[in-house]
Amino acid sequence: MKIDRALFHPDYKPEPFWWEAARPGTQYSGDLPDRVEIFIVGSGYSGLSAALELARGGRAVTVVDELAFGEGASTRSGGGVSAGVNIGKGIAGGPGQAKQSGAHKKLIESLMSESLAAFDFVGTLVEREGIECHFERRGRFIGAYTPEHFEGMRKKAEDLNRVIKIGARLVPRSEQRGEIGSDFYHGGMVIERAGKLHPSLFHKGLLDACHRAGVTLCAHTKVERIDGTLGHFTVKTTKGDCLAEQVIVATNGYTGDLSPDLRKRIVPISSQIITTEELPEELALELIPNGRTISESPRITSYYRLLPGDRRVMYGGRARFENVHPDFSATLLHRMMTDRWPQLKGVRITNSWSGFVAMTADAIPHMGQEDGLHFCTGCNGSGVAMMTYLGNQIARRILQDGHCDSAYIGVDFPKVPVPFYSGNPWFLPIVGNYYRYLDRKERRRSRL
Repeated sequence: MKIDRALFHPDYKPEPFWWEAARPGTQYSGDLPDRVEIFIVGSGYSGLSAALELARGGRAVTVVDELAFGEGASTRSGGGVSAGVNIGKGIAGGPGQAKQSGAHKKLIESLMSESLAAFDFVGTLVEREGIECHFERRGRFIGAYTPEHFEGMRKKAEDLNRVIKIGARLVPRSEQRGEIGSDFYHGGMVIERAGKLHPSLFHKGLLDACHRAGVTLCAHTKVERIDGTLGHFTVKTTKGDCLAEQVIVATNGYTGDLSPDLRKRIVPISSQIITTEELPEELALELIPNGRTISESPRITSYYRLLPGDRRVMYGGRARFENVHPDFSATLLHRMMTDRWPQLKGVRITNSWSGFVAMTADAIPHMGQEDGLHFCTGCNGSGVAMMTYLGNQIARRILQDGHCDSAYIGVDFPKVPVPFYSGNPWFLPIVGNYYRYLDRKERRRSRL
């Protein structure tokens, strides 16, 4: 596909927009200690959230990252903060795609209830630590891709309000321009208890809080191997060895060969994002009148919002399921964006980037212990809230000598996570093309 360079602003950068305010770096990075109580692999939301809780609980904690602090998904996300909406929307026969037993339904409801606690926890953390990250509770609008999807939202809204009371309500197509300046959807659903923030500034706030709490932080420190058992681990890194009583693996979509069993249970899917140049105030207000985050109902979904200041658009989605050059994904995303907002055809792109989202076969985040190592993984598109919360829950479990009342601790991975998968997601382009075919087929049928 030919790339139209006219789509790109003269100041275009193939990197996250968020980095302009808080670029991943090595501030606070120090020497790796010889010994520590708790060793955490990964400096994203979950790793820092766990470290902060543990340090405040009087434990000696070290966090290491192979990259700069936060260079992975935590500073590359769209910054949406939601509760419970994504639970049960699997990639390989998850609970949202099959008839649920009574016990399974009860479990999903428990997980949804706790996901609301995750949303509230982000707000509590922002307020308690004084994190200036443009956190706004302005709700979410989910566009119905077809009339059938809109009808399916009726029960979804009822279930959400019954279980977690998040202010879900339907918006018919005749009224949707009160939520979005587009006729692309067939109505949709508003979720009042949802929000958005600046992901890099939120991460920086967590990093600052960890430093204040006395956490040892080590950037550009790759963990090569973990030997030993609970209470007596030896963590071998490129900066030397460290003895640790307990280890937390908090690598999520960037999990590699260090944790092969964990790696084969999650599928890292590339998610691409663009941002636009500044828009006229009237046009920006027309696009998203209430400043909500926007998502949609098809299998291959998009998510978008206004940036802080409400004058620029961030548009994200699965332009491709595999990694592609930012210029290429920017061209595809611009086309998808203008399909929904034709009034943006002449608007130029200022930034384009990607990051890995960790998906699980059952579309549920997981936490627990394996071979003595603590872990949490599988954000499934809700990383800001869920990974921050589950990192905190791992820490509380350690502080409480193994006790944990989180519903997520009792959820096992599917026995066969993803068929014929060992960590290399070779099948994603095939699945992606098939899902796109099904989405187009449903869309065409809705127009007949």
